[in-house]
Amino acid sequence: MHLQVTAVPDPTLIAAATRRRLRGPILVTRAAGWTLLGVALLTELVTGRLPMGLVVTGALVAVLAPMMLLNHTARRSLRNGRLTTYEISDGGVAQSSESGRHSYAWTAFDRVETLRGQLLFGLRTGRWIRIPTRGLSPVEITEILDTATARGLQVRR
Repeated sequence: MHLQVTAVPDPTLIAAATRRRLRGPILVTRAAGWTLLGVALLTELVTGRLPMGLVVTGALVAVLAPMMLLNHTARRSLRNGRLTTYEISDGGVAQSSESGRHSYAWTAFDRVETLRGQLLFGLRTGRWIRIPTRGLSPVEITEILDTATARGLQVRR
């Protein structure tokens, strides 16, 4: 198997991949904010005084911090984005742009997730490789996912 896709960064796909990739940290951040708001409410019930510092901090952590994290990560991906060629073969996955070429053996990955219009290859280091599927047929996408499964990767369809 040897498949090749060339694409420019798509803001919509980058935003969807960023939301998926940061789901855990966003959940933790929101939970911390809601915890602070809960502590503020308990303090008000016990003492009769609402600690506005906790309310403001909790609201900022629960709402503003996740938004800023998502926006920063998505903008960084767009800013670094150039016309990129992705190659998927029996040896692994490679991506190349005007700034360089990076190739990864299948053993460098531990999972593949499918999102509308793209595949997310999760590296064991925690990073992700986004590969747009525009230009690939459903049969080719299935072939990629079957190859990933055969190589021992966890595949989420």
